[in-house]
Amino acid sequence: MSTPALLGLAAGGIALLLVLIVRWQVHAFVAMMLVSLLLALATRMPTGDIISTLVSGMGGTLGSVAILVALGSMLGRMIEVSGGAASLAQRFTQLLGPTRVPAALTAAALVLAIPVFFDVGFIILVPIVYGFCKAAGVNPVKYGLPVAGIMLAVHVVVPPHPGIVGGAAIINGDVGWITLIGLALCLPLAPLAQVTAQWLN
Repeated sequence: MSTPALLGLAAGGIALLLVLIVRWQVHAFVAMMLVSLLLALATRMPTGDIISTLVSGMGGTLGSVAILVALGSMLGRMIEVSGGAASLAQRFTQLLGPTRVPAALTAAALVLAIPVFFDVGFIILVPIVYGFCKAAGVNPVKYGLPVAGIMLAVHVVVPPHPGIVGGAAIINGDVGWITLIGLALCLPLAPLAQVTAQWLN
């Protein structure tokens, strides 16, 4: 099969995966398994090799990802139940001053997003954001957009989140360097998100 055909199948597989997860609410693991099987059949892989290839591919990736993801999840849970997010936000507010509350919340979100998954971290910080917004009398978007933006960026490009760790395992990348590069990519997004939030308000 030609390279353009394989690239087309890969793009179609990604599109199908997104439709299954987003549109039809299929569990991500089940959707990945289904799309992998369909792609194997579409590329005319020998039937006897499909299961072994699937097991070795997913097993190798999960084996290198599981430890980092598990430890990150444990740390995130500890922060969640201990009230560490609120303490972190208050500490940054004290350091930066009451006039820089958006920057303080964004800095807290940046730190919190490293060990905590995006959805969990955002749920933790939403009441804190609303509290600061109510006290300041501003639209929650002004404080919430930078928080959501920086947390989502960290979730995508900074270990120990599973996507970037899995990618690093596939290409045999150095997780330490990937972490530094990911943080360097995320840092400029914080002021950009704040400027965007102010413009929207």
